[in-house]
Amino acid sequence: MKLSLVLLWAASALTSPLRRSVAKLSSVTRNGTSLLVDGKVWKMVGPNVYWLGLDENVTPPAGEPFYAPTKASYPTKERITEAMATVQALGGTMIRGHTLGISTGNPLSVMPKPGVVNERAFDPIDWAVYQAGFDLNQRRDEKNPLVQQFYTNATIVATFKDYIKTIITHRNQYNNLTFAEDPTIFAYETGNELLGPVWGDMNSPADWVQDIAKYVKSLAPQKLVVDGTYGINKTHLGIDEVDIFSDHMYPVNTAKLQADIKLVEAAGRPFFIGEYDWVGGNTANLQSMFKIIEESPAVAGDTFWSQFGHNAPDCKTYVDHSDGLALQYGNPKNTANQNSRIQLIRKHFVAMSQGKEIPPDEPLPAVPCPAPTSPTFR
Repeated sequence: MKLSLVLLWAASALTSPLRRSVAKLSSVTRNGTSLLVDGKVWKMVGPNVYWLGLDENVTPPAGEPFYAPTKASYPTKERITEAMATVQALGGTMIRGHTLGISTGNPLSVMPKPGVVNERAFDPIDWAVYQAGFDLNQRRDEKNPLVQQFYTNATIVATFKDYIKTIITHRNQYNNLTFAEDPTIFAYETGNELLGPVWGDMNSPADWVQDIAKYVKSLAPQKLVVDGTYGINKTHLGIDEVDIFSDHMYPVNTAKLQADIKLVEAAGRPFFIGEYDWVGGNTANLQSMFKIIEESPAVAGDTFWSQFGHNAPDCKTYVDHSDGLALQYGNPKNTANQNSRIQLIRKHFVAMSQGKEIPPDEPLPAVPCPAPTSPTFR
């Protein structure tokens, strides 16, 4: 569980390659179980790229910001830009990112401690949002009663709201838009895999979810809100301020998926698979999940866990992650199974985002390293 606000943003070029200014982007809206852009149904498919604001997988060159106790560093602009280009190559339309200056207690965070804002931490976040607008693990604290303090302790709730306000009201140095104004960001998720004292209990109280959703919308009325509870808590389905409900699939479970869809659709809201294991299990099961998603109008989309690329500007080395679920697009060391799954994901994304079918063995589009960046915003 990560107690951070999760940002979901659309990569504009994947919707309209002719756009040349963030100001021309259209906002994502909701009508019942459908998400819309310019009045047309829009699907949210892409990767989890959790490291866009703060990373623990790369030791930077000497002199660059680094916090050794947690191996925290800021990702390079080249890594971020390559991630956007990879999403485009896969046919994706959005990114789910949730360590954008995560939490407090780390000197590299947006809030190193309550009430203190680290403006330097916004640099990679600003760049990620700007590039998306132009171009494009869980810690299981079982039976821990202190978890519930996050939802019930007035001081902690106020501190979390201060963190939310810091993120949403921040003005991007690259396009001069606040995160409330920028249509690139289309939704905020209340957290990642939120739960209570027991793992999987879905016990994030409904009154807290409603309070946080209301607060987000008071700061950013045009943004959608995703319930970040780990699973579908039925007591949340009546919260008007929540636009999208989600669940994660570890492992892929089509029966659970269909049950989730039925619950959320009955509540008149879209359903979103925020994370899933793209490489484990058998291919047929993954194909079955994609088929259900593609054929269910109430499913807004899905994001696999998780995408990595080169350690750019070093274009010879790939960044890896310890959980075994790193999708490294174009890595010559990928297994045949990994490459076939990547092709399957692209086929699914294109079907969702463009309504087209591509052969499963069609070569993957090349992504250059370093990837081209957006020109200076004017």
